[in-house]
Amino acid sequence: MGCVSADAEFDSERNHTFCGQQLKAHSVIPAKRRCRCSASGVRLEMREHFPSEKYSLRCLIESVFSAAKHKLSVRAPGRTVHTQSLQALSLGPAYNIYRFRLSPS
Repeated sequence: MGCVSADAEFDSERNHTFCGQQLKAHSVIPAKRRCRCSASGVRLEMREHFPSEKYSLRCLIESVFSAAKHKLSVRAPGRTVHTQSLQALSLGPAYNIYRFRLSPS
């Protein structure tokens, strides 16, 4: 994974640091405009030099998630994190099969 894109809800120095140090990925999260606290560190850099061209690709991913949820009634009812992960990983191939089946020949 080279880039993590998220909406402003996930804007925090902690999330940016996690992406960089643990995931070894560049984070693209727009900085919230807060009155009481000012942005610093990665959040300040993100506010000043926001990569809007990378962030604009996020809408494509959101469209696929939305379509998959709508068409496949996706849920991850597994009781363990392992089972939920397996179910989530099977969503991609299932959606691709669904789209392939509907595509014109």
